[in-house]
Amino acid sequence: MIFKPNFKIYKIKNLKEDLNNKMKKTVMFIACVVSSLSLATQAALPSNAKLSLDKNNVKVWTYKDSNNSVLSYKSETMFDVPIEKAVALVLDLEHAPRWAPNIAKVELLSRDDKKGEFTIYMILHFPFPLKNRDMVARGKITKDANGNISIKNKAIIGGKAKNANYVRMTNYEGDWTFQKLGPNKVKVSNAGFADPEGAIPSSVANMFVEQMPYQMLQKMKLELAKNPKLPPLPEMLK
Repeated sequence: MIFKPNFKIYKIKNLKEDLNNKMKKTVMFIACVVSSLSLATQAALPSNAKLSLDKNNVKVWTYKDSNNSVLSYKSETMFDVPIEKAVALVLDLEHAPRWAPNIAKVELLSRDDKKGEFTIYMILHFPFPLKNRDMVARGKITKDANGNISIKNKAIIGGKAKNANYVRMTNYEGDWTFQKLGPNKVKVSNAGFADPEGAIPSSVANMFVEQMPYQMLQKMKLELAKNPKLPPLPEMLK
């Protein structure tokens, strides 16, 4: 008897594997985007927060806020650079796409260095067949008596006309907190949440949330190691 392979079964099996791989890649992509958006000293973590990841000197906590369908997170690590350098990298909006995952463009709409306030517009890459996203966010920069610096961002309605090519994101908050530990040592914390909206269910967006801030801080570390030329800090931070 000659065995004849059932190519139809093989084809269906391979198709399922391809779909599973594409779904995993899409979930990881969304995770990176959420993290990339977090451009205040942060409140203490809620009691339901869990340490989801702890490796390579990066810790990530995730938790559910009753006001949001998407998971919130907080991550932290330490860099061997002056606090001013770490802050300058985050505030260098023009060059954010070169290291912040999936950010296609950042446009500064307004800036008041005396008040430490700014408004930005961002375009975010999403994988096919999903539409790209965009968002307008208002930011506030503060510095406390100990020299610690915070940047708090929140999505706003308006500020830029909607574009039919993008899905406008309106439910987002993101913080950066920089704690000076020494002349060349800074503790960096990143926290927030972002609803990608559109046809993406929150259950998908919530998968692998612990990976997004981890990847973000790792890319930040690599960029700082390149010793990039950064613009001066606003006068209020000097």
